[in-house]
Amino acid sequence: HLLDEFRARRGYDLARHLPELVLPVAGGFSKTRYDYHRTMTELFVEHFSRRLGDWCTAHHIALTGHYLLEGALDVQVKAAGACMPHYEHMQWPGIDILTDQTHELLTAKQCSSVADQLGRDRVLSELYGCTGWDWPLEGHKFQGDWQFAAGVNFRCQHLTHYSLAGGAKRDYPASICDHSPWWPYYRVVEDYFARLSLMLTQGRPVRDVLIVHPIESAWGLVCGPEAQPPARLAAIQDALTRVMYTLSGQHYDWDFGDESLLAKHAEVLGDKLRVGRLDYSLVIVPPSVTLRATTVALLRKLQAQGGTVLFVGDPPDHVDAEPSPVLAELIDEAESCEPDAEDLTAALEDLLPRRVEITERGLQQDCVWAMLREIDGGQLLFLQSHDRESEHLLEVSLPGEGPVVSWDPLTGAQTSVRAESDGEFVGFTVDLPPSGSALLTLGVPVAGAVPPAEELDVAEDRESMGPYAVELTEPNTLPLDYCRYSLDGESFSNPVPTLKADELIRARYGLGTRLGNEHQPWYLYAAGVVDTAPRGSCVMRWEFHVSEVPAVCALALENPDDYAIRVNGRSVTAVTGHWVDADIRTLDIAEHLGAGANEVTLTFDYRPDMELEDLYLVGDFGVARLNDDGPFAPDNATLVAPIGELEWGSWVEQGLPFYGAAVRYKLAVEAPEAGKRLRLVLPGVACTAAAIHTNGQTFVLPWGPFQADLTDALYEGENEVIVEVIGGRKNILGPLHTPWGPGTGPHSFSPNHGEWTFEYQLTDHGLLEPPIVEVLE
Repeated sequence: HLLDEFRARRGYDLARHLPELVLPVAGGFSKTRYDYHRTMTELFVEHFSRRLGDWCTAHHIALTGHYLLEGALDVQVKAAGACMPHYEHMQWPGIDILTDQTHELLTAKQCSSVADQLGRDRVLSELYGCTGWDWPLEGHKFQGDWQFAAGVNFRCQHLTHYSLAGGAKRDYPASICDHSPWWPYYRVVEDYFARLSLMLTQGRPVRDVLIVHPIESAWGLVCGPEAQPPARLAAIQDALTRVMYTLSGQHYDWDFGDESLLAKHAEVLGDKLRVGRLDYSLVIVPPSVTLRATTVALLRKLQAQGGTVLFVGDPPDHVDAEPSPVLAELIDEAESCEPDAEDLTAALEDLLPRRVEITERGLQQDCVWAMLREIDGGQLLFLQSHDRESEHLLEVSLPGEGPVVSWDPLTGAQTSVRAESDGEFVGFTVDLPPSGSALLTLGVPVAGAVPPAEELDVAEDRESMGPYAVELTEPNTLPLDYCRYSLDGESFSNPVPTLKADELIRARYGLGTRLGNEHQPWYLYAAGVVDTAPRGSCVMRWEFHVSEVPAVCALALENPDDYAIRVNGRSVTAVTGHWVDADIRTLDIAEHLGAGANEVTLTFDYRPDMELEDLYLVGDFGVARLNDDGPFAPDNATLVAPIGELEWGSWVEQGLPFYGAAVRYKLAVEAPEAGKRLRLVLPGVACTAAAIHTNGQTFVLPWGPFQADLTDALYEGENEVIVEVIGGRKNILGPLHTPWGPGTGPHSFSPNHGEWTFEYQLTDHGLLEPPIVEVLE
């Protein structure tokens, strides 16, 4: 019983103080709240995480996964109490980072800190969720890279859909399988991270700074179900964020120290604080309200033995959630500064030499993060750039000696790096492209390392202007996503989005909305709770325009057996295949199409288990605007002749506005003279990935720089070179009428979305600039 547990652990009756959990108190900080959340956290850890971890240990299984809402302090308190104590009991601690962002450094570092302190081999991240159908492989690299720089070393990719039926295509895409057009080349991404994962589990990290995690101050500040954190807690969170990002940007690698774990695993050894297997030279106490008595004792002992404690911003004035004068002496003898980057950086530089200097034009380059590891016989250094637009030429210096070897996780190649050493420090140059990273070893002889490549100059360059003959890797497509509907013989509605029709039909029959509320269908059917009773007769009609009748055209839809399907009044029944997903079936309709207005009708008895989804035309055709003066819209698109040639520029404007796969552009390239080399550069390419093919060889370009040295693949004279530009599914699977925002989920596709427009909101793909053929010598 919670009240009994609380009394046993905290020594008083919680029932007498319950209002404090949900009502404001003077000063904003409540010992009752602190004690309540401490108790709940302890119970959660002891009766869930520890029990699971112990069982897994006994059965030789690694416990992994992630806890809910690991990020901001206020939501972490409500969901898990504190995440870090749980990680102690996981063999592979894990996190979840959604969307394409870098603001959850706290999430990554909480987990990797415990793992590294306690010697766990792996730190898992579930990543890539909610990024959308057009997210490029550059994003896969970037998100993995920065999290690996923060201590993650194993990816759990979000996600692979077993089906795209119904709401699944809106279930936080993309789908990491053959649903996505880049899938044939995804092994390159996996090999990249397999190599990086292997390397970044070698040895142990070198981190000089420990931040005492302020989550226990949040325990006393979080008040009830408030949507926003109270002002004092928001200020602590903001200051903590500035401290974290300043440390990482100024190349002082660091860990968190959770106070419950410090009490169990920390000791003072000389002038350092050891937590588990790692030693820290500097302990930072960020703005906070309270510290545990055990933490205060550790910090006082550290100070007494010459160690350094730095209080940043407003120092705590409570011990175990009660006002205490004990902290005054500790704070007086410690160092202090403000949490702004300039003041904190100055304090750090006075107190602690950097392990790694990473400068550009004489200044620390704060867009680059670094992880240094001690490995057998030397060191390993991983650098990662947060700049996704610009290249950075960096000067790197650190204590140690050569040789310095660059390890390329993309290819597996090892290359010697020119370096200078004075016997104490070794220095070298690293060139990071946009979203770039570098993996280097120092002091370790590498037998397979090749000398640095000879630097060649561009002797001549030529733009390949086009037009280009092209091939599509899939049939072209047109969405049919606005329809009219009629219920029980009534007149047809005005055109509405298909998903809106689904919502209105369900409302007519007293059923709740489906969008965003879909349940796992196999569970519902297995449980026998699926309502399949017909409610009434329904006819749905989609209209589209044809300027040139295609020789090949299919209608793609889900569950065709549920409907009587007619195209321009003619019945269609034969299912011929599928498109993108096995549950999106295709029916040949080419012979039923005519120039001008066309329509598809579905007639059926409506059942609550039905999922009314968009239809698609799939075939050998182009798509143009019916009215050149207006944007693409459900009533402003028409089928035209197939696309066999493209100019450089977005293919959206050249007959492929809704195309969701790859286009192969054909170029003629002359082999260079003997002794010279040839590089093909794609200076402006809008894609999820690219590849270059010639003479049976393929050069996969998962991310920039989009260029390849083709010399060794070329025959004498003229060669056909195929540039494959891979698009994405957004322009066909959506969202089609709302902006592509930072997080893609069911809400993004809703016709009730505040930014919904009738016109299509499309993403450009293609060769936006002419390819450049460079001859090098």
